[in-house]
Amino acid sequence: MKLKIHKNDKMTPNERARAIAEKRDYDRIMMDPFLGEIKARLIGKNTRQYWRNEDNLVMGDVEAVNRFGLDGMGVGPNAYGIAEAMGIVPHYPEQGLIYVEKHPIDSINEVERLKDITLDSGSLRMYYNATARLREIADGFCGVGVSVSGPITLAGFVLGTDKLLKAMIKSPDKVHIFLRYITENVKYVVDKFSALDVGFSMADPIASCTMISPKMYKDFAYPYTVEISSYIKEKSGRAPSYHICGNTRKIWEYIKELDIGVFSVDNEMDIDETCEFFADSKMIAGNVAPVATICNGSKLDIEREVKKCILAGRKCKNGFMLAPGCNLPLVTTDEKIDMFLDAGRKYGIMI
Repeated sequence: MKLKIHKNDKMTPNERARAIAEKRDYDRIMMDPFLGEIKARLIGKNTRQYWRNEDNLVMGDVEAVNRFGLDGMGVGPNAYGIAEAMGIVPHYPEQGLIYVEKHPIDSINEVERLKDITLDSGSLRMYYNATARLREIADGFCGVGVSVSGPITLAGFVLGTDKLLKAMIKSPDKVHIFLRYITENVKYVVDKFSALDVGFSMADPIASCTMISPKMYKDFAYPYTVEISSYIKEKSGRAPSYHICGNTRKIWEYIKELDIGVFSVDNEMDIDETCEFFADSKMIAGNVAPVATICNGSKLDIEREVKKCILAGRKCKNGFMLAPGCNLPLVTTDEKIDMFLDAGRKYGIMI
């Protein structure tokens, strides 16, 4: 399996990243369409076949890079992969998103029953092997990333989100014990995968102010996110990217202090305001609406929003990456993905 430069690009992702970092001429800005399970379709597999097979994970990423000209590769383990290693029973539908079928514990009082994970827990070994193969395929062409879960989302998957939120109010000390377990095991994943010379991303959708209050974020999410992000930078030599779904405006002051390189923002947030706030501190990734604009919008809609994001990104002294506000829906057509990426190529020079 060999990677190739997209017909509308002039540089490899590595060449582009170096040129941007060294403030030399480059062909376009960095872009990530957040394809997720769409990669299964590219290789003629359903989503269950994709997520449960190492070869399919690898082939899906190679095909995605060659078809769309992606700037990087990565297959997990994501929140579900780590949660599965901790004991959840995930359901993988033939077509659709993964969900938790059974939690390993039913109460915050049962946290002591949870066992520390190893590479042989759940499907971690599959994700590790797939990542190692991608790293070899991508060598010299593009970077490979490993996605881990933020502490709140992972805790919600293991216990159940409703039970976690209630426990934050009624049993905060026990939640901290739980989050210590979560954090140590995410750090274990970082330990193992960082040996492959990869970058890291961390997503914590449940940590959104849509789900928890700013005080809950400060008390329960922030300290463990600081620890994980700093540990990633220490072990890999690179600060991770960080994504939270929904409204994050009231916790920006905490996010600004995190040891992260890129903050990926939901399309619910105003991109101009976001780039203004983080202008001196973070690279911003965002934030075209994945459903309303990319999946269901016209070419004109897509170009208009892409241009708006790129113009806002000019404020970011640490760089800007064009991306959707979240993963694209499975029904997003290849044509619409092309429109999004080609708009980025068209207007990306404005950065």
